[in-house]
Amino acid sequence: MNVDADFRAWLQSPNLIAVASSAALETAWGELAAVAESVSALANKADADAEAARQINLFGAPMVVEVLQVDGLRIDLFARPVTLTAARAGYTAGATVFVLGAKELDQVERTNLTVLRKLA
Repeated sequence: MNVDADFRAWLQSPNLIAVASSAALETAWGELAAVAESVSALANKADADAEAARQINLFGAPMVVEVLQVDGLRIDLFARPVTLTAARAGYTAGATVFVLGAKELDQVERTNLTVLRKLA
């Protein structure tokens, strides 16, 4: 199989490194702060930098896993970010969460959502 020389060189090149840090997180967590690395298929440095910033924004705060019950059969919310409002601490003004799981309760047409919510 013949492979274009430029494409072969690109495949053999070292991966791009993007580093994101937060002085606020370093101050808050000190030596307990975690270091995360991920490998992705991003092809240029600007995209890698943007992804690193997105991840530090997402994971740079304490998070909690919670289960909430919503009206309707809502399996469609699985693996999506949604904004939920409820008479529950952290949800009164609406909270954007990521839905980790959805279990529909057919007999009452409600759905239990397992969500990931940032605390700060």
